[in-house]
Amino acid sequence: MTDSQIRDRVAGELARPPARRVLWLAAGGTAALLVADLATRAYNRYDPIPTVRKLVNVDVEANLATWWNSTLLLAVTGMALIAALLSGRGARPGRSSWLGLAAATALLSIDETVSLHERLGEVGRSWKEWAGGSLPTHAWVLPGAVLAAVGTVCAVLWARKLPRDLRSGLLAALAVYLGGALLTEAFNGWAHANGHSTVLMLGTIVEEGLEMSGCIVALAVLSRYVVLEPAPASGRAAVRLRGD
Repeated sequence: MTDSQIRDRVAGELARPPARRVLWLAAGGTAALLVADLATRAYNRYDPIPTVRKLVNVDVEANLATWWNSTLLLAVTGMALIAALLSGRGARPGRSSWLGLAAATALLSIDETVSLHERLGEVGRSWKEWAGGSLPTHAWVLPGAVLAAVGTVCAVLWARKLPRDLRSGLLAALAVYLGGALLTEAFNGWAHANGHSTVLMLGTIVEEGLEMSGCIVALAVLSRYVVLEPAPASGRAAVRLRGD
């Protein structure tokens, strides 16, 4: 193979989405965690393994599953920050838009770790008492749905500035994430309230799987916008935004 062929091959490799292998790792890690949750849940019925069970239980906090979900969200934050740093004057979307995305995903990562959304339960209960009705799911779901609706409107308005493929991809990622974090969680609250333990178990796995999948979709989309390729002058690998 000649030097020019080697350079062309290296350039071709660098021109591919830079996070491709990382994306496969993220998808594999997510699948492994969900399988581990099912496997330890089944084994725990015959021979109790509380320590191992707690480590991979997607339905509890402060464990490996929580850390993984938070890490995926932080990865999206990092990609958005890179896009912000590389955005020049007059770019669409601009630097402030990318910083807004980074702030939103960082907040979701914090929530995943310390369960900020569950603090909304008090608000939900007060709304229920004021309305004089009942809420057949978790108390935080109603105020959480209001916040999600506001956030979705803001996301749609923000996404209008994006190229079509980037806009569609990120909004699809948001839809997948909310499908787990809000819709499936609301269903799980109903299953818990009515004692459907098997349905709750499967619903919890679906919920966490959708949240993690939403992050992976966002990473896949952003990795096609933030491009790693050789710089024309030096030939060294450089990061740029697609279209610059």
